[in-house]
Formats: sequence, C-alpha cells, structure tokens
Amino acid sequence: MNLYIVTGASRGLGLGLARILAAEPESRLVAISRAGLPRDVRAWRDIRADLGVNAGQDLAAKAIRAALAAEPWRRAVLINNAGMLEPLGVAGQVDAAVVQHSVGVNLTAAIVLMNAFLVGARDVSACSVVNISSGSGRRPSAGSGVYCAAKAGLDMVSRVAALEVEAAGRAVTICSLAPGIIDTDMQVVARGATAAELPDVARFRAFKSEGLLKSAAEVARKIIDLERAGKLPPGIADLREL
Repeated sequence: MNLYIVTGASRGLGLGLARILAAEPESRLVAISRAGLPRDVRAWRDIRADLGVNAGQDLAAKAIRAALAAEPWRRAVLINNAGMLEPLGVAGQVDAAVVQHSVGVNLTAAIVLMNAFLVGARDVSACSVVNISSGSGRRPSAGSGVYCAAKAGLDMVSRVAALEVEAAGRAVTICSLAPGIIDTDMQVVARGATAAELPDVARFRAFKSEGLLKSAAEVARKIIDLERAGKLPPGIADLREL
C-alpha cells in the first residue's frame, strides 16, 4: 500500500491531487487543510489544521508520524502544497501578523512537516518529498515580497535537505517543484489586486484572458506520474521543463 500526504488539500492543486489519490485503491491519502475536504472526496484521514500557526503545524506533524507508523508502507510521499499569496503590497505596506501567518504556511510548515516525515519514514524503502514552490521564488515580483521570499526559502531548504539525505545514504528524493501557472484561487487573488498592491497585476490578468492557466487536475496528474516514474530531480525543478 502507498501512503500520500497532501497539505492544502481542500482547494486548488491540493484538491486536484486529493481527488486523484483518494480514488486509487492501492493508495491511502492523508489530507491536511484548514477547511477539510469537500464531501465528494474521501480520504483515509482528513486532518484539519491551520499550518500558519505552531499549534496547527504540531497537529499536522503528529498526524504524519501516526500515519507512517500505522502500516508497513511500500511507498510514502509527502506533498507540501499549502500556500497563500497574501499579504500583497510593496515594502512598508504589509501587516506584521499576516506576514507571520504567510511565512508559517508557505515555509515554516513545510520544514516542520518534512522533518516529521523524514523521521517517521526511515523504514520505508521508497520515499519522496515534493515541496510545491513557485517561479516567484526564483524571480522577484513587486508587491509579493513575502511570498517570493518564502518560496525562495523553500527552494533552498529543499536543496539542503536533498544533500543531507544523499550524504546519509537514504533513498529519498526531495524536490522543490515550481508547477507553472495554474487556475486556482491564488490566481483569483492576484487578478483582484490593485496596481498599488501588486504593480504587475496586468500580467496576472493576462494569464487568464489569454488562456495560459493550466487546470489543477492536469498539473496534479503530471506531478503524480513524474514522482512515480522517478523523474523528479533532487533539489529544485520546474514542472514545465520535465
């Protein structure tokens, strides 16, 4: 039996992943989100946790350790997908509390949960961690500095962790994957911003009007297939180049 753990599973790419994995008889899904899965998606375990705060991160880490200990898994995969674009605004115009929550969701939670997974999966022969990053972590964009910084941090911690597991002789692939531009609520937030909040807002609106956004289901399917085929490289990668 395969174990898949997906964060941010209640919407967007996370929900796309959850729908595919929950329907597979050979897989068990641990879905982690603040809102919970919709009624038509049934996971093995549906964990509700706010990953922007310590208590939620601790709850999710405990759920991951418990899931890994429940069975002798053939394969275990953690997909750290949870993310938020807010706060939008140029330097000097963002709220400190929102900054802390955003960094918690986009970066701290991924580190905490990756650590829990790596400890709990020591006896699983085939393991992967897929940290969903963004092109914004590799290219600065005015108005989204907190998001860009968190995703850049996610890239670096993934690169370091990939080196560490290799040095330890563990057969674990850790990849920080930029999935491209997807038709999700995050894009809705970006398109709805003012030019004062997000100076490059016209580019995000053009993604939609020009039909450049991929569906969450399409991207989710590609991520799952590439991971199973062993085609996600350690370190960082861009899904559009794979």
